[in-house]
Amino acid sequence: MARVAPDLPLRANLSALDNIALIPLYQRHYSAAESNRQAQQFLEQLGHADIALLRDPDMTAAQRFIAKLARALILRRPRLVIDHPGAMLYDVPYPSFIRQLAAQEEIAGTWEIYDFSWNQTLYNQALHPE
Repeated sequence: MARVAPDLPLRANLSALDNIALIPLYQRHYSAAESNRQAQQFLEQLGHADIALLRDPDMTAAQRFIAKLARALILRRPRLVIDHPGAMLYDVPYPSFIRQLAAQEEIAGTWEIYDFSWNQTLYNQALHPE
C-alpha cells in the first residue's frame, strides 16, 4: 500500500522532483539519473511537470498534493490510500481534481479515500462516476 496524507510531509529543502526521486534512489538503489527520470515521468503523467523544481514552501496545496501523490505512486503498489484529501486540497474542488487524476490509464491500481463519513458521497463521485 502507498499512502498520501497530511501527516506525510515533503522535505521542505528539496524540490518536488527530488522528493519523489528519493524513493527509487534509496528503496531500489537506482542511480540519481534514473531516479530523477522516473520522478519526472510521474510528474508528466500527472500533468504537472512544471512543478519539478518547486520546493514545498513555493507550492500551492494542489501542487503539494501532486508531489505527494507522485511520491506514493512511484512505489508501484497496487493500492493507494488517500487520507483526508480535503485537508490537503483546500485550494481546488477536490472531488473533480481526484477524479481527473484517477482516470488516467497510466496510473493503475486501486485508489481508496479515507475521511469523515459525511464526505463519502463526494469521494464516491470522484472515484466511481456514474
